Amino acid sequence: MAHKFKKIMEDIDFFLKKNTICSITYFFFKLIHFFKFIFLFIIYFNQAYSIELVNLRFGSNGEIKRIVLDLSQDTSFNSKVFDKRIEIFFKDEIEVKKKFTTKNDLSEIAYNKKLKKLSLNFNKNIFSTNIYLLKKKKEFHSRIVIDYSSKKKKRKIIIIDPGHGGRDSGAVGIFKNLEKNITLKVGLLLKKRFEQTTNYKVILTREKDFFLKLRSRTRIAKKNNADIFISLHADFHRNSRARGISLYTLSERASDKEAAALARRENKSDLIDGVDLSEETSEVTSILLDLTKRDTLNQSSLLVKFLIKSFKNDFNLLQRTHRSAGFAVLKSLDIPSVLLEMGYLSNKNDSKLLISEDYQRKLSDKIVKAVINYFNWKEKNDI
Repeated sequence: MAHKFKKIMEDIDFFLKKNTICSITYFFFKLIHFFKFIFLFIIYFNQAYSIELVNLRFGSNGEIKRIVLDLSQDTSFNSKVFDKRIEIFFKDEIEVKKKFTTKNDLSEIAYNKKLKKLSLNFNKNIFSTNIYLLKKKKEFHSRIVIDYSSKKKKRKIIIIDPGHGGRDSGAVGIFKNLEKNITLKVGLLLKKRFEQTTNYKVILTREKDFFLKLRSRTRIAKKNNADIFISLHADFHRNSRARGISLYTLSERASDKEAAALARRENKSDLIDGVDLSEETSEVTSILLDLTKRDTLNQSSLLVKFLIKSFKNDFNLLQRTHRSAGFAVLKSLDIPSVLLEMGYLSNKNDSKLLISEDYQRKLSDKIVKAVINYFNWKEKNDI
């Protein structure tokens, strides 16, 4: 093959030397075709890879309203939400070739090509905003979905309980790091992170290093009509190889010996605390308590599922991550409650992570994401 190619090239070279006029004509002919090819390639490339805002659509589902932006290709973006405006900053330049009709609450849409910023202006305040991308699939466009409500919702009350405190240091890590300090740092981070949202209010059972009785923690939740209760802890295990996150919900029977032992170390308390059913008959009381407890336990387990889903790709999880035990702080009858063991201070790797500010921030972000998804799911399913 190489020999044949060399022979052809030699024949062409001989021909061009002998036929000067033909060689010049041939050269220009090939040059024209070359530029034609480049021109067509540029057109094709721009059509294939330029991103265009193709369409703007509207929809609603009860109080939740939706705006869908159809794009010709997938792209990355960041967003900022204001009282009456949403700004979307694209990584790539977007083409907006036509003027879109606005309706409902949307009064204006504008694109700043220089800043790669799309502005959606509304004629009233918007609340409960959720913005996400649905990637391009087969015949469908790439879609940016904007869900929002025009009515302000009652804020969800979240109780974050940093375990231990004061004279009760909790577990002592292999690097002499104390559980009470780690739980407080993560609790304060969660409060700060939730304050950046509009629909959630976080109350900490303690914001400083002081001792707080277990029953006092649940009373804070009841007093504030909490929607959920999350208690933060960092465990210690005689096996230094044990590591990973685990989550506990209430059970009258612990799910294993380890959970039972942990519950005994943490508390000695009753199942029901402070519920007044004195005017009801014993049969009615028993039924009401059982139904309420069952629903609360189901909601607690649902919250755990969202937490595990949020954690699983980025964190080490203990085998059988969801466990059950009779923790005192989980015994509020009508408040979905979860105890989060953030890792083992007895393990070298976990201990290093738990005192890392970067890890604490990452963990806090995942908890916030899980809680928001939990409440969104409940609202969507009218639970």
